[in-house]
Amino acid sequence: MTSTDVHTDRRLGWALLAAAIAQIVAPVVQTLADVSQPGDDSDSLLITPAGWAFAIWSLIYGLALAHAIVTLWRGDGVGKRRFVVDLILLYVGATVWIAVSAAAISWATFLVLAFMTAVAIDAARLAAHARPVDPAWTTSLARATSGIYAGWVSAAVFLNLGTGVLELDLAEPDDHGWQIALLVVAAVFALAVNTQLPRSPGYAAAVVWALIGIIATVAGESTMALVVAIAAIVLLVVQTAWQSSRALTD
Repeated sequence: MTSTDVHTDRRLGWALLAAAIAQIVAPVVQTLADVSQPGDDSDSLLITPAGWAFAIWSLIYGLALAHAIVTLWRGDGVGKRRFVVDLILLYVGATVWIAVSAAAISWATFLVLAFMTAVAIDAARLAAHARPVDPAWTTSLARATSGIYAGWVSAAVFLNLGTGVLELDLAEPDDHGWQIALLVVAAVFALAVNTQLPRSPGYAAAVVWALIGIIATVAGESTMALVVAIAAIVLLVVQTAWQSSRALTD
């Protein structure tokens, strides 16, 4: 990654910072306004992570803000124009997602999250394949910021798909079969994406965190869901370790 793009047009860096701040402010305003929040409609889903798992948003927001500041301060190690634009779109999408969730329309939040997932994965892929620059920590910050964000929204988008299914009365919340199938699809999706991110273990870490939260929910409720979640964690950890070892030799 080079600094040329950001230094050539610092407006891009300022836009990134503004978008990062906006996505942090949006849920605060939502809470103060006492309106519907993301996840309010997911309580009836078996595969909803435990409440404490959502604390990862604090890390995600913190990394986004730190990365935006570094983008303006140094410009190096934080990305080409496409990478920065991806993040701007991601953060704006997160702000819109908060606003849409206030209307409690699950299928609409799913569509926004699907868009966020696409741009987040593209950003994570660009960061994972970029050559490190000096100082290397700026590249690591870019990879952590995009990777963890992409991993979490990759899990969240399937949760929102599930709530959308319930909202449209396409399935019953007490029917665990379709939810387990959705969990399997989510795991396969995460494994497929992870193959494209050899130097971004943050993606797998965020998905594993979501799966641990799901394990806390399904334990004692569904043995099959528990097995699927544990198997997905093992596969992601093994895959990431193998990819990381190969990346070190490249």
